[in-house]
Amino acid sequence: MSGEANDIEQTNDGKLWIGTYAGLFKYDGSKFKLMSDIHSVKSVNCLFVDEEGRLWTGTNDGGITIFINEHVMNVIDEETGLLSNSVKDIVCDTEGNYYIGTTEGISLVSLSGGVKITKNYEQIKNVSKMSADKFGNVVAVTERGELFCFKNGEICRSFLKGEEKISFQTVDFSEDGRLFLASPDNSIFIYSLTPSGPKLVRKFKIPGIEGINSFYFAENNGVFVCSDTGIAFFDESFRAKKLYTNNFSNSIDAMLIDYQGNLWFSSSRLGLLEMCKSTFIELFSEIEETAVVNSTEKWQGLLFCGTDEGLIILDEENEKIRENKISSLLNKIRIRCLKVDSMDNLWIATTGSGIYKVRVDSSGEYEIKSFSQKNGLPGNRFRNICELKDGRIAVAGDYGVAFLRGDSVEKVFTAQDGFANEKSLCLLEYKNGCYVGSDGGGISKIENDKIVKNIGKKDGLSSNVILRMVYDSFSDGVFIVTSNGICYTSAKGEVKKLDNFPYSNNYDMICDPDGTCWILGSAGIFVAQSKDLIENLKTEYLLINAKHGFRSQLIANSWPCLENDNLYLCCDSGVVKVNMSKYDMASKSYRMILNSVEVDGIKHRINRSDVFKLSPQTQKLVLEPEILNYSLNDPYVRYSLDGNDLKPTECLLSELGKISYSNLKPKTYVFKISILDGLNGNVIESANYTIEKETEMYQKNWFKLYVILTGCLVLVWLTWFVTRVRAQKTLLKQKYELEYAKKQIKMVNETILSIAQTVDARDPNTNQHSRRVSEYSVYIAKKLGYSKEKCGTLRQMALLHDIGKIAIPDAILKKPEKLTDEEYKIMKSHVTRGAEILKYLTTVDNVSVGALYHHEKYDGSGYCHGLKGEEIPLDARIIGIADAFDAMTANRIYRKQLDLDFVIKELKRNSGTQFDPKLVDILLSLIADGTIDVEKLYEKTKNNPAENI
Repeated sequence: MSGEANDIEQTNDGKLWIGTYAGLFKYDGSKFKLMSDIHSVKSVNCLFVDEEGRLWTGTNDGGITIFINEHVMNVIDEETGLLSNSVKDIVCDTEGNYYIGTTEGISLVSLSGGVKITKNYEQIKNVSKMSADKFGNVVAVTERGELFCFKNGEICRSFLKGEEKISFQTVDFSEDGRLFLASPDNSIFIYSLTPSGPKLVRKFKIPGIEGINSFYFAENNGVFVCSDTGIAFFDESFRAKKLYTNNFSNSIDAMLIDYQGNLWFSSSRLGLLEMCKSTFIELFSEIEETAVVNSTEKWQGLLFCGTDEGLIILDEENEKIRENKISSLLNKIRIRCLKVDSMDNLWIATTGSGIYKVRVDSSGEYEIKSFSQKNGLPGNRFRNICELKDGRIAVAGDYGVAFLRGDSVEKVFTAQDGFANEKSLCLLEYKNGCYVGSDGGGISKIENDKIVKNIGKKDGLSSNVILRMVYDSFSDGVFIVTSNGICYTSAKGEVKKLDNFPYSNNYDMICDPDGTCWILGSAGIFVAQSKDLIENLKTEYLLINAKHGFRSQLIANSWPCLENDNLYLCCDSGVVKVNMSKYDMASKSYRMILNSVEVDGIKHRINRSDVFKLSPQTQKLVLEPEILNYSLNDPYVRYSLDGNDLKPTECLLSELGKISYSNLKPKTYVFKISILDGLNGNVIESANYTIEKETEMYQKNWFKLYVILTGCLVLVWLTWFVTRVRAQKTLLKQKYELEYAKKQIKMVNETILSIAQTVDARDPNTNQHSRRVSEYSVYIAKKLGYSKEKCGTLRQMALLHDIGKIAIPDAILKKPEKLTDEEYKIMKSHVTRGAEILKYLTTVDNVSVGALYHHEKYDGSGYCHGLKGEEIPLDARIIGIADAFDAMTANRIYRKQLDLDFVIKELKRNSGTQFDPKLVDILLSLIADGTIDVEKLYEKTKNNPAENI
């Protein structure tokens, strides 16, 4: 930021805005940003934030620019009717009229129905300061000191009739409606506005305050005064005090108190000053004193501070240094320790001048007694003083330890008495002994005025240099601060190192009865619990340093005092006072802002109440949350992106930067960010932002369902198509196979028929015999329920039933006379020969059955196996009756065709003997219903012998 600040304001979101001649700056607690990309804002004179949170920026040469959420809403300048582009101040009355004070007059601006200038007051030139109250009153002061008043947008005569001849330099209304004015002679006027007119309440001056520029009204009716010579404050009783601001005391024009309670002052010459709340009070700064303090002690209502240059006695209430007999005596003497005993005596240990005892006599005068080597002390260089239970005073120094009683030295202990190192740094009375910590010899225990024990590294100490021994009433043990760490000894005398404590360069410890311990060291002050220390836990302890308002450096081997929880710390620049029970002044209020996010390098607005959408193509998301913190605290921040992060991340606010996420999966996320209480991790403030990465169309559920259904349909179609193709191929193959089979069957049938005709052709009397037998057999089989396939097999079987006759000589086969027994025997062999011939014909199932068994008789008297009844295969029984029927109804070589009636009688007569009775009945029914018509059948087979084969 530039070196000057003309004005400062805070918008509703908590951000600070600073107007300078270099332009407008924004501050978020960590960095200043110049709003350089706004052409209408180059040199800023004044700032104003209205009730709606709009930021009005008055410039030196560009009129007014109005911002909403950091975006320019409007520009008001000479082109739009403003009297001048040089704006000096801006206020708003209760009616919504904005008063713009310029070098050429006052312009009234209204936002109703759009930004427009409603009235100009050209007679009021060079306005320097304006203010408005809650009752419609507006007052303005010009550079010439003139005072003008307005009521509801109309100018009126000055109501300060008695002071019309007085020039005024600045003006401000307080929250309760009082009018504060300042004149060039540095007088402050306070008026109360009554129905009868203004009434002067107070007129006064503040010493050291000159050139008053503004007033700022704080809580409890307190008033800050900003001037050319510094800052002052006065309360409701008009008790005024000039604030110590070091070198920041020139041309202070304005101030504000931010949302965390920090004070901000702007100076047109020096820039900005921030004053933060802190429990650490730098007492020497208030009296403009600097010194290295070695010891503090409260005595007689005053704070005694032992320094390298003597004794400083501070009157805290009046913020003054007291000079007296003691301070004069100890001038330029290095004071190492101060101690008030139970008799209200002040003991002073010095380097080079021994020990001093100071008491107040009955007349109120100081009575001083000195002790030195001449009085029996072991030298004149002492560091520590301790009062023992028996009333004696123990003093420790470079050459040993002495016990004093009353005004005399009673006992001295040196190396000759058993000290491992007589240079003594600290003392502690514990249990039944006095313990002496040395500079390299560990700890010596004095009991009954004898050194009875030495404790060193061999006993568990981390070092033999003992800086401090501190009794802990909470555990009834003793903490030991060594040159390289902290140790602890229990009431039983067990010593152990606390090597998990995170810091080693420590100076001192202060332990409260409740178990809270302060460890003082070069890093600052660690706050720990006695229990955690003793258990040697490895944990994070609160460190109080400059980030918590403790800006000073502690002094090693110093002795701070504690009074009513107020600890007076010895520091390199003086004394710092802190209340140990109220040291945690961490801010409990933080503003968190996440107005925009960066998506693949492009910024986008984000709103906490809306869902922020990420496109499916998003590769990288960058979040940069702003946490507005103007305090000295550095709180912990916890953040996580729920849905992506396995666990939250915690860091200090000062370490928080940009948060990046890459290649997020399509889903809904919640970005959570919280400010934590540094002491216990409780959430102080939190915010959630919902972020949704949209899915590609192909990732959406409906699209997936569509794809699945489409895939299923395609799969079904492919399955149908493949099945259809395969079926067509199968059908085509089956067609070809069927046609081939038909051809084969036809060929077989034709072959069988040819064989049968060949057999029948040997005897003209048996022409077409096999054909007719097959016809009769099929007729009977159909009546029995044979399938078409079985009927076809039976037909082929019947056609070949006499194939064995091929092997019978013609002389026997065609012999017209009766055959001899021998010839008959040969004739009967045709059945076995036929079966032998047909056993190699596999195209027809059981084809040999008809040839082998068709001469078997139902009663078992047939040939060649003598089978009877059901033993004879049914196909053979059918062929047998059909063969006999055809033989009777056909012409034979040895006889003529028999009459049909005779044939029927023969069938009936031989039913049960030669033929199966059931088959006889079927054959007779076929003859009776005309299915078997011998005459027609003879005619049919004669004309078309191959039909139905």
